[in-house]
Amino acid sequence: MTKYKILDILLKNKGKFISGEKLSEQLGVSRTAIWKGIQSLKEKGYNIEGINNKGYILLEENIISNIEIKKIIKCKEIGNRIIYFEKIDSTNTYLKKEYKKLEHGCVVISEEQIKGRTKNEKNFYSPKEKGIYMSILLKKDIFLDSIKLLTLTTFLSIIKGIEKTTGLLLETNWNGIYINDKKVAGVLVEHGQDDNYIIVGIGINVNNQNFPKELKDKVTSLRIEKSQEINRQFLICNILEEFENLICKKRYIFNREKNIEEYYKFFKILNKNIVLTNNQRKIVGKVLGVNENGGIILLKEDNKREIFYDGEIKRL
Repeated sequence: MTKYKILDILLKNKGKFISGEKLSEQLGVSRTAIWKGIQSLKEKGYNIEGINNKGYILLEENIISNIEIKKIIKCKEIGNRIIYFEKIDSTNTYLKKEYKKLEHGCVVISEEQIKGRTKNEKNFYSPKEKGIYMSILLKKDIFLDSIKLLTLTTFLSIIKGIEKTTGLLLETNWNGIYINDKKVAGVLVEHGQDDNYIIVGIGINVNNQNFPKELKDKVTSLRIEKSQEINRQFLICNILEEFENLICKKRYIFNREKNIEEYYKFFKILNKNIVLTNNQRKIVGKVLGVNENGGIILLKEDNKREIFYDGEIKRL
């Protein structure tokens, strides 16, 4: 298509003006076709400026582009199709509605969510062009008894992707991803009771510099911790590549023991005393680890072990 050919030329000459006449000559199309192609690229989020007697220029901007991600990403399964939105209610909600029409590995990304959700149906703060809000559709080798392990393995892929992109060191407490005891990322895994699919939702505070009053003491962002803006496209690609490496090889959640062993490196409550709130129960115990399905193993005050697959954690 003409717009993608225009984009290729602008990318090769990023920061330089290219005249509409030159683009028209190179591509063998009319100036009107060039103008329409430029408008289409702008609608997709590309920061293109047009000036009379100079032409068009692609300016540097930290936007998310499904076109660019497709060029960068090295996955075989994940991201074969990427659906991009400027604004959406929730990327997870979209996949729950449309999963029958979509293939395994489809990724939905939005610049903004107006009804972003956490696992407790709380709102996930999703301001425009600041974070990463994406969901992955899985339709192969679904094991519903290992949903929690999928969540933990997704945590691991996010941690590894962030470290590769930024060098920042992160931790997890079984419910989220943290830097200096402040939450920076979360995962929401959902599945259909009668249908063979799973949706993995990922939310990350990337370039946020300000948070609402009720959140600012509890959360942080990669930009705040790194003291510089983070390229979200590279981060998305690194996370999706790690996700595929950890989850989508020979079977769903490839090499469980190895993944759990690596997960322990970032598991900040291992061998710590906690309170776990589960279905209105409050259980005090020492964290002994996680089992092969991702359940947390607690040594309770009565010296008995119990495994939990859900609940909120508070460290004593």
